[in-house]
Amino acid sequence: MRFQITEEMKKRIFVNSCSLIIPLLLFMFFNQFEQIKDFVNTILVICFPFVFGVAIAFLLYNPQNWLEKKLFENSKFSASKKRLLSTLLTFLIVLVILALLCATIIPNIIDSILTFAQNISDYTENFTHYAYTIANSLNISTQDIQLWTENLRIVETLTDTVTSTLPKLATYSYGFVRGIINFILAVVSGFYILLDREKLIRVIKKLNYSIFNLDTAKGLNFWIIDVKTVFEQYIVGNIIDSTIIGITCYIGTLILQIPYAPMIGLIVGVTNLIPVFGPFLGAIPVIVILLLINPISALIFAIFILILQQIDGNVIKPIVLGDKLGMSGFWILFSVTIGGGLFGVLGMFLGVPVFALFYSALREYSNLRLKSKHLEI
Repeated sequence: MRFQITEEMKKRIFVNSCSLIIPLLLFMFFNQFEQIKDFVNTILVICFPFVFGVAIAFLLYNPQNWLEKKLFENSKFSASKKRLLSTLLTFLIVLVILALLCATIIPNIIDSILTFAQNISDYTENFTHYAYTIANSLNISTQDIQLWTENLRIVETLTDTVTSTLPKLATYSYGFVRGIINFILAVVSGFYILLDREKLIRVIKKLNYSIFNLDTAKGLNFWIIDVKTVFEQYIVGNIIDSTIIGITCYIGTLILQIPYAPMIGLIVGVTNLIPVFGPFLGAIPVIVILLLINPISALIFAIFILILQQIDGNVIKPIVLGDKLGMSGFWILFSVTIGGGLFGVLGMFLGVPVFALFYSALREYSNLRLKSKHLEI
């Protein structure tokens, strides 16, 4: 009598194999976590120009597509020339905007930083004077004030160290040149991705359908579309939101006559890119700086930034981003924490969309499995 493996036996073999293999893989992963992390970081460093190029293509896809359809719609150029001209024009417009921003904003920011570094001693003395005055009026021991003063001296020493390090920046020319080369490679790769996106999509589809069976390939195809949608909407939306917050913060600090408005607007705008923790990462150092200059200014800024973040969370972000991720606040906090712990600031920024994609895929898979079992949970 010939032994036959039934479908039920195949399922049991598969489940038992997974129950053995998955814990083994998890053990190997956590046992070799540092090596795996170093390997991933090395790959990311090598591939950074191309990953950045993909990000550039995501950011510029909509304006490039609009120019191609609206500006060159009735032109006599061929489709390939329309694509080339619209892509060139998009990059040219972006470069001009960036050049104008750099020419107007960066000098003010550098001036703010240098002025703050030069006046740090005066600010420390002013803060110490404020602290002693308040302590005397409230009959508080001055020992704590002396401890604060020593800490402020540490800040002053750190500032002096940074200032003395500035002339040595020429020794880091290799890193600077490498960064310039990576940026150029990223721009070029982003340009070609926009230019030949249909060909690239066709290659990815061919590989997908040639390697996997039809159902798996369709599922991966939908998942890739989700990747494009989530990253495009999330990254672009976050950049727009942070730009609005940075500009609003700059204008608000100017109106409130808070010093170093360009530097503060930049700090708040950039850190606002990070979900959950970003507003705190931006506001706390600014408040500390303003405490050294004028505690009243620090209090005014704290109230202003609290109001601004409430407006951002309840008005601006829902309009710009909407509910693109479909995740609760807990999972957003979880993804930011894990991403930041593994890959630093970049992980905090990209952890949310990456986790959202896996969360969405797992949710779809769970729903399909429950549907096959005729269960509703």
